[in-house]
Amino acid sequence: MSEKYLAGFIDADGYLSIRARKGARPDMEVSVAQRSDFITPLVELRDMFGGVIREKYSGEHFELQMRCGPATKCAERFKKYMVLKQHQATQYLDMVFDAPILRTDGEVAEFRQKVKAVKKKPNPDKRNFPPRKWMAGYIDGDGCFAVKKCKKTGYAYPFLIILAAENYTPGIELIQKAFGGAIRIAGLNSILQLQLSNPSKAKQVLGYCGKYLQKKYDVAHFILECAKNGNFRDGEAIRRTVSTLNSQQHRLSDSTVAVGDFINQTRFDIPKKSLGRPIGVKETRPRRKRQSNL
Repeated sequence: MSEKYLAGFIDADGYLSIRARKGARPDMEVSVAQRSDFITPLVELRDMFGGVIREKYSGEHFELQMRCGPATKCAERFKKYMVLKQHQATQYLDMVFDAPILRTDGEVAEFRQKVKAVKKKPNPDKRNFPPRKWMAGYIDGDGCFAVKKCKKTGYAYPFLIILAAENYTPGIELIQKAFGGAIRIAGLNSILQLQLSNPSKAKQVLGYCGKYLQKKYDVAHFILECAKNGNFRDGEAIRRTVSTLNSQQHRLSDSTVAVGDFINQTRFDIPKKSLGRPIGVKETRPRRKRQSNL
């Protein structure tokens, strides 16, 4: 895994902070959590810097915890590639290096308030386009691919969804700036929904970052191959395949062959259905005016 990919993954599923204790100098903390079916990034980071991987929620999730030296090295290595947490990493490192021993409860409380203040500020990132490998790591962490099937035409409408917590919206805003889509608010979170139903849009987005995905490589590869074949008209087969690939949530043993089998089971020769009034049909009475909601 590249450093840019891991930086995107930490932006999505990582947590940066500083541990402040009475009678000690503050030290850096970095933790990364992920479901049990995809702990490869956690193992990769542990092998690079150290730390401990622990089970959470009865083994459904795992969390890598790094403190002191390992956490400091991790933040120093990846801060230049981060989009969401770059300012946190930079300011926390400066705070740790400059901090004295905290000798009173008041000093500990004051230092913790400074840490919280940094966390509340969004990263002032000025990029116009997301790095490819960073975007792949970010999607693997906080994104998912889904498909809706149109009842009228039977076509499949694939889309990408990325969830962003409060104060961490610059990531989805950067992707929206580059590829479009709509951002909506859901409670304290923001959600980017990027439609991939137009084959040219699917090829633009997945051709940009798809080959760098790890956890969601197979489903992205399948959607991209459908786009290259020209359409998403076999809605039920595409919806079923995406559901199957999502349930696996990791690369297949032979991904190219497996996705190729799914492509072979998908029809691309379905004729395009015409929309609107059929040609030659004459109206026998005036249309009823649509009622206004105003």
